[in-house]
Amino acid sequence: MKRAQYDAQLILNRSYDLFNEGGLVSLKVRAVAKVCHCSVIPIYRCFQSRNELCKAVLNQSFSIFEKDLLKEIETHKTDSHDPYWRLYSALSRQYGLIKEVISGNMKIIDELAQITHKHFSNKSTYALRAYIQLICMILNIKSTNELSDLNSSLLAFSKITQNFLKTLT
Repeated sequence: MKRAQYDAQLILNRSYDLFNEGGLVSLKVRAVAKVCHCSVIPIYRCFQSRNELCKAVLNQSFSIFEKDLLKEIETHKTDSHDPYWRLYSALSRQYGLIKEVISGNMKIIDELAQITHKHFSNKSTYALRAYIQLICMILNIKSTNELSDLNSSLLAFSKITQNFLKTLT
């Protein structure tokens, strides 16, 4: 009988998907094993611990976020001085990061602010942290679909938030 081979990239990709469904709290080794259809042994062979797996997943998430942010900046070069909509678009595809920001994970918030600051050096990291937290709050509210009838209210809230953030810089 042939044994299935589980490489680190396959485990990382499935772990990333799991992270994007529920954040770090859902990234348990047994849950990863379940979505990989294997025991925990291949996971521990590729990643020495849950912390190592989480670190790898976060690195992948930050890398994807930065690529998405760069794509947004490149697509909208004319208004590249204001990161609000660029951040909104890049973060909207990163539910795991949104969940961590909403839960108050300052390491994640700081890392996102540092990545963003590389591309928007005209904004302070303090202002970028506020942008990230407010945008994640908006995206979280929007994802609940409880306010689906109130899309205009979300747009108004978003505009108010954007104006507030402009006052921070």
